Amino acid sequence: MTNKITIYKLAIITSALTLAACGGGSSDMETEIIDDGVGSIEPDNSGCSNPASELSSAFLEFVAAPNVTVVLSSDGCSVTLESDGKPDHTSSYWDAGNASGLYVEPEDQTLFDQRRSPGDIEDYVNVFELNVPVEPALADSTSATPLGAIGIAISGTPIFNDSEGNGDVSLGVIQGFDRNGAHTGPQTYHYHLEPKAISFDDDKLVGIMSDGFLIFGRRCFSTGGYPTDLDASNGHSTTTLYTGSSAEDAEYHYHISNEQYLNGENYLIFPGNFQGTPTGVN
Repeated sequence: MTNKITIYKLAIITSALTLAACGGGSSDMETEIIDDGVGSIEPDNSGCSNPASELSSAFLEFVAAPNVTVVLSSDGCSVTLESDGKPDHTSSYWDAGNASGLYVEPEDQTLFDQRRSPGDIEDYVNVFELNVPVEPALADSTSATPLGAIGIAISGTPIFNDSEGNGDVSLGVIQGFDRNGAHTGPQTYHYHLEPKAISFDDDKLVGIMSDGFLIFGRRCFSTGGYPTDLDASNGHSTTTLYTGSSAEDAEYHYHISNEQYLNGENYLIFPGNFQGTPTGVN
């Protein structure tokens, strides 16, 4: 079946209902262009060397979440993701009153109560926006990740690095995380560790980083095993679920770190530097 993303002038919007009828895929994606009465929506070729009229089917994973929109620029050169940051999965950081229907009790209620970060997911009102090139490129030099959001997961929740405040994500902090390696603060719910509701020891798409490169689980789709050719940022160029299968279809992407962190049950999402040029999550 052909995946279809519909472009309305400046936007790609795929409803959850439409998405449910679509399978995974890559180069089979068909883009339906609808004239909204404003004028032609053909990409402006002056914006970049290779403008796109369609996006990788990986972006279908993002718009599956009810709080995420994906927008293709009118010139076909960049894509913008926007989210309110609230996950579409269960967590102990939803209000225990369970108005959301997504609250779950922590595995160790006493320890969680002692270590939990203040605030519930419902307490925050955010709009996270990330604008990246449709075809990101490796930079001449790497860039350190800042504190705060460094990417957006397919759940719409921001991804953070391996630091918390002025220090690393230590055991004391991790004991206040939920089952998805996440907690609240300072202004949002966010992931530091492998988010099990999205990916757990597999090759699934996790999200997109601030430099435009996708990030996947600990395993590699092209081999089924753990990748052995990763760079210092846990990245490499291979085929993925969303590309063709030939060598020329290989694309650079990141993986969650497969290096055990602290007690051996935790895996940091992104402890390295950006290999591309980060635009920042606004």
